[in-house]
Amino acid sequence: MTHSYTAPWRKLALAAMLGLAGTTAAQAQFLNYPPTLAVNAAGTYTDLGTTGTAIAVTNTDDALSTPQNIGFTFSYNGTDFTQFILSTNGFIKLGATPLLDPADVSPLFSADPADANVIAAMSNIDLYGAADQTANPTSYRVATTGTAPNRVCTIQFKNLRDYATTTVPAQFATMDFQIRLFEGTNNIELVYGTWTATTNTPLGHSAVVGIKGTGTGAAERVLSLKPSSSTAWSTTTFGQPAAIAAHFIRNTFLPDAGRTYRFVAGPPLPANDAAVQVIYSLGKTPVSSPQVVQALVRNAGSAALTNVAVTLNVTGANTFADAKIIPTLAAGASTTVSFNTFTPTATGNNTLAVSVPADGGNTNNSQTYTQVVTANTFSYSNNTPFDPNLGVGFGATTTGAFVAKFTTPAARTITAVAAGLADPNSVGRTVYSVVVNASGAVLGRSADYVVQTADINTLKTLPLQTAVAAPAGNFYVGLVQTAAPTGAPRYFLMATQPEAPTRPATFFTIAPFAATGGALVDAAGSNLGAFVLDAQTSIVQGTSEALNRAISMYPNPSTGLVKLDVRGANAKGNLQVSVVNMLGQTVHTAALKDNFTNEVNLSGLANGMYLLKVQTGADYTVRPVDHHQIG
Repeated sequence: MTHSYTAPWRKLALAAMLGLAGTTAAQAQFLNYPPTLAVNAAGTYTDLGTTGTAIAVTNTDDALSTPQNIGFTFSYNGTDFTQFILSTNGFIKLGATPLLDPADVSPLFSADPADANVIAAMSNIDLYGAADQTANPTSYRVATTGTAPNRVCTIQFKNLRDYATTTVPAQFATMDFQIRLFEGTNNIELVYGTWTATTNTPLGHSAVVGIKGTGTGAAERVLSLKPSSSTAWSTTTFGQPAAIAAHFIRNTFLPDAGRTYRFVAGPPLPANDAAVQVIYSLGKTPVSSPQVVQALVRNAGSAALTNVAVTLNVTGANTFADAKIIPTLAAGASTTVSFNTFTPTATGNNTLAVSVPADGGNTNNSQTYTQVVTANTFSYSNNTPFDPNLGVGFGATTTGAFVAKFTTPAARTITAVAAGLADPNSVGRTVYSVVVNASGAVLGRSADYVVQTADINTLKTLPLQTAVAAPAGNFYVGLVQTAAPTGAPRYFLMATQPEAPTRPATFFTIAPFAATGGALVDAAGSNLGAFVLDAQTSIVQGTSEALNRAISMYPNPSTGLVKLDVRGANAKGNLQVSVVNMLGQTVHTAALKDNFTNEVNLSGLANGMYLLKVQTGADYTVRPVDHHQIG
């Protein structure tokens, strides 16, 4: 599905993080509604009529009700609820505290704690009252029927319609549906009544239908999936995709009255169940560049876990292994595990595998990810083709930038940015790549580029007009989406790859984006995944060609002693060598002589890749060395 964001993006609050022995922890609850138990069935739609109680709202557009009584205790997401709040946009929130924003139509995207425990018969589409309120009066109602312990709470939405967007005209003149909560079983039903179509051009609306627990991870929601608007509602399936996926609807494929999506509460959770949710790493990384691989581990069981061993194994072009212990993890909580620094020394494909030991639920004990080790490219996406339906974009009148942050231990030159381009509506639109600093100020950019049909669903390289020098540390590259011409539809330019939850402080937006840049806003709260952006770079070898020619280094790899043969350096001052590790730290220095074979002793250093920087005055040259001491 595609998502539009107007400037500025709403920055969603991130869960508080607590450092703990190489991990960070975030609290959550468990959502025990397995998609394998969900049912799509034909049924009967019974209008409540005057049964129950009318739910008062201030208006039929972007309003929230006061807390309403369920009529019994309903257990959901590890909590007992007796009340709910209705949103006129087609969903309810269990509990007595309101959602963050009454106008938010997409609470299933939100990481804010206020937007937890949502049941959505409709969302991601702005709804309001029917046009003819005499013939089709809009109402909201709740009724609890039956006798304990088998009562049913029915929440009814009657005579709603959808707003038109800049690309999709209004599709429905009236929409009726209900949310049903069942006592005892804690099952949930979304039941759809008779809808009437508009006469507008049939086009797909990307509704999001389903249930959500506390967070935005795949395990925290179950969605009703209908990938095409041109199919019957009987074809809907259920799942927990890594990224939010749509239930597409249009006016030529209406729900059959009584169409029911049933979410069935699962059996009791196993007491001990650690789950590896997602691996956070670079998808493409330069050879000899150190990295810290992370993994998000969740307690999917019902009891607290202690001393959970989490193991990383890297195989393929490079090998590496590490293990960490999670001291304690509450039921429903998740934690980010950071492994020791890993430096690939050979180009090719790595397979990263993170696992936990066998426990009460062994289907979620491991995750794997393919990483491509390149000569000089940084990216959070590997070579896996991206889904064109997961493009993101700004409003039609907004110029904005999608930005990714990378870290280099050594000075580099950024020569180009490659970006995944999605959405056929991007054809004919003007884009360009940028490099910005930590404040969002432009350091360099490409020439304007007009997107061609052949560019869609490909990785397009946009060379910088002038290469940008990036010192050791963080650097930021991005893709700018310019405003569409007046009257033209919005376009969803930026391709993404699923990553749920999306890692914080890595992907950013700037909107509006001016010629000089703008303010960076963390995009993690949107939970839309990794932006497909490649930074193409080269290592800065030095500032002096003469000094570079004067230095010879051997052996490489080294087992302890490295020889630097200096001939005709004509040093302007003292000649010195600095040994720098892949974290950018100087770990050894020594004076050198010109016209002499100098020895640099690395035997006291840990095995790994280092940079030897030979400098005289302001001139320097750099040599990488692979230090592997045996014994």
